[in-house]
Parts: sequence; C-alpha cells; structure tokens
Amino acid sequence: MSGPTALHCEACAAPLLADDHFCEECGARVGDEPIADEHVPEGRIEADLGVAAAVSDQGRVHRRNEDAFHLELVGDAIVAVVCDGISTSASGDVAARSAAQAAGTALADAARAGNHDLEGATLAAGVAANAAVGAVPVTRRSDVPVPSCTLVSALCVDGVVGVGWLGDSRAYWFGPDDARQLTVDDSWASEQVAAGLLSADEALRDPRAHAITRWIGPDAPSGPPGFVAARVEAPGRLILCSDGLWNYAPSARSLAVLLDRLPGEASPAAVARTLVEAALERGGHDNITAAVIEVAPPPQERG
Repeated sequence: MSGPTALHCEACAAPLLADDHFCEECGARVGDEPIADEHVPEGRIEADLGVAAAVSDQGRVHRRNEDAFHLELVGDAIVAVVCDGISTSASGDVAARSAAQAAGTALADAARAGNHDLEGATLAAGVAANAAVGAVPVTRRSDVPVPSCTLVSALCVDGVVGVGWLGDSRAYWFGPDDARQLTVDDSWASEQVAAGLLSADEALRDPRAHAITRWIGPDAPSGPPGFVAARVEAPGRLILCSDGLWNYAPSARSLAVLLDRLPGEASPAAVARTLVEAALERGGHDNITAAVIEVAPPPQERG
C-alpha cells in the first residue's frame, strides 16, 4: 500500500498539510476552489484573484471603514481601484464605494473593448467616479461637506501599466532594483514644494501638509486625474494604497523594507496582508487599504 501523496506549494515548493488553504511559507492560496469558511478578521475585506489581491481594514480607531477598492481580471488585463472617503465629508464610506465601483467598471469596460488608450480610459473612469459620487444622497446640514473621496486606479494591459489619481491615495512600483512612487500627491505640501515655496521638510511640518487639493466629488476642482504610464521591462509588483498605509511607510524605500520580510515568491494576497498588518502594528489610526498586482512583460518581450 502506498503512503499519502506529499503536498507542496506550487509557488515556493514548501510542504503543505492536506487541509491547508494558504502556504505558511509564502502566503500563496492552495487550490482554486472558494473557501467558504475562510476567516477574515472583523472589520476587514479581502479579495484574492491570484495575480492580484486587495485587503481593506477598518483600523484600530475608526468606527467604520471609509476605504473601498475594486479588483477585477478582464482576460489578461487587470483593473484595480482604491478610494478613501474624506472623513470630514458626509457619507465618505458611500462615496468611496461608489467611486471605486464606477471607476473600476469603466476601466473593465475599456479593457473588454480592447481599448489600449490607457489615459483616455483613466479619464473616463474619473468622470464615471465623479458622477457616481455626485449621485450619493447629501445631508441637509449646510456645515457638512458633500460626499467626496480620493481615488487611485490602475489598468494593466500587455505589460503596460496606466495609473491615475485624484487626491493622496498612492501607487508604487517595485521591481528588480527598482522601488518608486508613481503618483504625486494632490496635497498642500506637494504643491508648496513644486512651486519652490518650501522645502519638503518645511512643508511637512506645517499643519496643512496633508490637506488634499483635488478629489472626487461634486465640489471637486475641475481637471482630469493625474496620469502616468509605464512599460514593464521586468516582472514586479504594483501597489495601490490609501494613506492609512503610507502614513506609516511614506517612501518607496520604507515600503520595500516591509516587502523584504517576505520570500520573493510571496503571493499578492500575502503581500497585501503583510502591509496592512504592518500599519496596524504601528498604530492603525486610519482605515488601511492595499491592492497588490503582479505585472510582467508580455511573453514575447521576456528575455
């Protein structure tokens, strides 16, 4: 009689137990079947699509989560959106959910249509998000700002990444010997530095430093989202996040230090959980959201 078949993680070859749902070594999901009884901590939402994953946590202080995300695979294309409801506005949570859903749907529709105009698709996603937040019911109190949120989005198609943003939710790229922030905060501090009025250190010491200057909502300043596109030369990770994460690791290098704790084969889900847990360990004073996407050049361009 033969013994039981040894099980190993397909991602890192570590040994597995028969009832494992995730590899303890690299965090990869075991098998493709949905896990009905998978435990997710209270106040947390997770999505795991294999090559992309997202985690959103309420944090340790707020009574509700006003972050939201949209994550979707469209053939070989990947769509991700992270939104952060502005806490001083009415219904920030509804605004974030509405914006993420509308922008994500617009980007997915562009991918399905074979639209490779990533900047045009990002612009359309911003318009859709603004319309969705504009439709959120508003309070009758004149002293409460209308619903609004920040937004950062990504559409990854054929080895090209298109990133758009309004506000201070961020996108970072991590590749071999490459760690950089792709977005530029729409904030008071960033604008003072860009105008040459203050140094970065001076701007960040000002109490107005994190005040955002652009956002999604009916009272938002006019203008398209910020946009950047990059062709992927080597496999890497794209990370979208709210300020609940980057406030604890503001530079690409400081986030890279957190990533270095994981094996190189760690799954997007494992990376997203690690980042969120790190923010919780450091205080968790805000809602925390991280979306992680594995991106590689098209097969014909790989060396």
